[in-house]
Amino acid sequence: MEKSNIVAQRLTIKLSDFEGPLDLLLHLIKKSELDIFDLPIATITAQYLAFIQAQQDMQLDVASEYLVMAATLVQIKSADLLPQETYDDDMLVEELNDPRDELMRQLLTYKQFQAASAQLRERESADHQSFARLPMAVPADFEPDMALAPGLGLVDLQVAFAKLLRKKRQHEPISRRVVREKMTMAHAVANIRQHFAAHQVGDMLPFESLFDQLHDRESLVMTFIALLEMAKEDQVILHQTDAQAEIFVEIENIDGHE
Repeated sequence: MEKSNIVAQRLTIKLSDFEGPLDLLLHLIKKSELDIFDLPIATITAQYLAFIQAQQDMQLDVASEYLVMAATLVQIKSADLLPQETYDDDMLVEELNDPRDELMRQLLTYKQFQAASAQLRERESADHQSFARLPMAVPADFEPDMALAPGLGLVDLQVAFAKLLRKKRQHEPISRRVVREKMTMAHAVANIRQHFAAHQVGDMLPFESLFDQLHDRESLVMTFIALLEMAKEDQVILHQTDAQAEIFVEIENIDGHE
């Protein structure tokens, strides 16, 4: 893209094809199929200066940063033409910053930013083609398919479970045995039934008592889901007298068989 300004009755075109001297250098390197790690300074300097000279011949406004890069390239080229000093004693060699290495580092860094920018543009373009679905309202006649006492809703169970998780985090042991096997639904149901073993049908157990000896999040979540599944299958009934009261689990079935 080029934009034009009329200044003092003379047409001046500002070059905006490149975002800076590094962008121009990468363009020349790619066009000539050169290797950044083994960059022929003489060749790239000649191409760069020829490009800058062409812009000035066409009365294009060349930014000062392009001229600074041109001076840097000429300096590196001149240093390559000078004879290199040699030292018999390695301790006398003074470590100097090689401008060629610095230029290579800048080119590699800029190239990485170019690749990251291209990926971000692709993601932005993909996001523009996608539209989020509006949240669906819960039907007014919706009722959870599980045995809940009157006045007790699924949200109340979620709130109670969130409080349980916070309490568990506060009392989490500093060290514990690492278990490789993951908690499954069958294991969670079996653990809940172990709590029922010393009770009878109709007994009421505190909700939090089913999570004793459980500390990791996976076991806690799987036990909570198993409890909801058992309530759905009418194996337990969940009770709560009011919103602030403790939740109790009433045993409807001990062994899981009808």
